[in-house]
Amino acid sequence: MADITIASITLPACYDKAQNLSNLLRWMENAASHSAQLVVFPEQILQGYLRDTLAWDADTVAWQFEQAETIGASESIRLLVEQAKRLNLLVVFGMTERHPQHAEVLFNSAILLGPDGVTGVYRKVHQPGDEKHVYYPGDDFPVFNTPLGRIGMLICYDKVFPESTRELALKGADIMIMPTAWGYGGDGSAGDADPMVESYTLFGRVRALENQCWMIESNLCGRHGNLLYHGHSRIIDPLGNIVADSGTQEGMALANVDIGGAIRRARSTAYLGYHFLKDYVPVNAPPSPLTVHNRHASGGPHE
Repeated sequence: MADITIASITLPACYDKAQNLSNLLRWMENAASHSAQLVVFPEQILQGYLRDTLAWDADTVAWQFEQAETIGASESIRLLVEQAKRLNLLVVFGMTERHPQHAEVLFNSAILLGPDGVTGVYRKVHQPGDEKHVYYPGDDFPVFNTPLGRIGMLICYDKVFPESTRELALKGADIMIMPTAWGYGGDGSAGDADPMVESYTLFGRVRALENQCWMIESNLCGRHGNLLYHGHSRIIDPLGNIVADSGTQEGMALANVDIGGAIRRARSTAYLGYHFLKDYVPVNAPPSPLTVHNRHASGGPHE
């Protein structure tokens, strides 16, 4: 596997789909001019994320339903695929996806596309706060074969749960990609000392290290709705080292990396010779008594 150049983009989102799409196309061009082959964008960057995650808002729900797109009939995806083909890029971005048969069912999805069209779709499994009132949860962590390596995706809150990335690693993912909308816990005045920024950093580095995989994170920046986002889109290597960081403003984390070589070193000699996945013993723990939601018991439509 040859070296590849990865770009992870920090962007502000707005409640104007045409403007968001224009920003995606512009940054694809910019990333390609820096020889990027894989470009990653934030969660919900096409339609814009929820105005708040802790308060139900009818206008927010209405906006997501009005702006959602079905994968197979999405004009936005068609334009992104055309750009990916012209620039020879693989692209991951977040959007509100409408179920192809059930118009009332929406998903918070990450889309993997390239010159040949849509390669993969991931629907967010773990839903915080008010997402439960807008989206249906996904129920799988798929891994997709690409010319640049095996790619698995997760979204934002999924990162809190170690089983998410462990499943991707056990399925053979080389690169774990996480579009996110991860905000400050406060007003942003604490900067990187804000506890939510610190937890974002901690989770990202640990998930990369414990699975000895690459972790690519792309985050929103600036104010969006009632929330303030801190950026820090990152490329993290299989030893948990941050090799590129976009900073807190609109911008790009860019790195040329040896995907396969770094994974082999991490799983052979770089960490005392320990290969975590080889030594992994599954734990069949009983369900938590605190679990009150069973995503298969709701009777909702499934493909």
